[in-house]
Amino acid sequence: MNKKLKKFLHTFFKVMIIFLIATAVINVIIFGAIYLNHTSKLKKESGYLVAPGQMVEVNGHNMHVYVTGNLESDKVLVFLHNSKLVDDSVALQPLFKELGDYKLVLVERSGVGYSENSGSPRDIDTILEETRMALKGAGVEGPYTLVAMGTAGIEAIHWANQYEEEVECIIGLNMYYPEQFADITTEEYCGFFDYMMVPFYAIGGQRLVQDLYPDNPYGLYSEAQMNVRKALVSKGGYTKDMYEEDLATVNNAAMVAKEGIPENVDIKLIYGNPLMEPYVNVDKEVNKTYMEQSAANPDVDFVAEYNKEAKEYFKEYKNVSVEEISGPGRIYVYAPVELGEMIVEYLD
Repeated sequence: MNKKLKKFLHTFFKVMIIFLIATAVINVIIFGAIYLNHTSKLKKESGYLVAPGQMVEVNGHNMHVYVTGNLESDKVLVFLHNSKLVDDSVALQPLFKELGDYKLVLVERSGVGYSENSGSPRDIDTILEETRMALKGAGVEGPYTLVAMGTAGIEAIHWANQYEEEVECIIGLNMYYPEQFADITTEEYCGFFDYMMVPFYAIGGQRLVQDLYPDNPYGLYSEAQMNVRKALVSKGGYTKDMYEEDLATVNNAAMVAKEGIPENVDIKLIYGNPLMEPYVNVDKEVNKTYMEQSAANPDVDFVAEYNKEAKEYFKEYKNVSVEEISGPGRIYVYAPVELGEMIVEYLD
């Protein structure tokens, strides 16, 4: 080998090794600083994190069951939260205020909010049985009105198919149904990015991205409530159990799709439509996008198209009614009063 080339390669690899070591050291320092800052703040935020409900042991780990409202009511509303949301124990409180005549129950699934990680499989049967065991452990008896939000629609439909006698009816708030996942692969729904979000949250990376934290644009929550919501995101915004549940969602949906929509249980579906007034004029970003798309496509009725797929799918089921409300997907953080009135009217 040419001496000059050999000398060059020797120098090149020496520089590369120094560069890689320096990069590794810098990364360790940066991530170490982020983690130390995270753990320090977690200690300060721990004072906010007092579970409002009770911790119930289920298969060796604790699940949070929050019971409020009229404890003497024979109408029991069990709220099943959407995936990736860890602050519903606070976020639902304005809606709970409107539904105070009923017994209201929130069950936080494993690894979510105040509930501990289970390490158990996140197949739909395990998820459902854990929910039922948590309710039993908390002394909450049925039959239940299941209020399913987002992906919890899969659990609610499975529940009604497997234990029809326990389910009085289902109220879906922007509820997903199994067939929505028919053309999605597991990799598309939950990929490498989701996998990396677990350690990202564990070291405190979320503290660098303010958009990952809830805000209070409609003034529904007190400062104390917002402190708790943010502390819950800091503590466990995306946990191992949450990832495993997302990873199992497509398969869970496929299994429940085979069971079909239960036709002996009344189902009321309420979907938020951000393009309806007044919300379309409240959210500036939504309004801007809507106006641009309407100008570019004057023949398209975007308001009618927004929830068309769900309306079309459920129109063949006589036991299912679909209604829209002006607002974002997480309707209860925008219009709890109107939403509460719709629920009360339906139940009464």
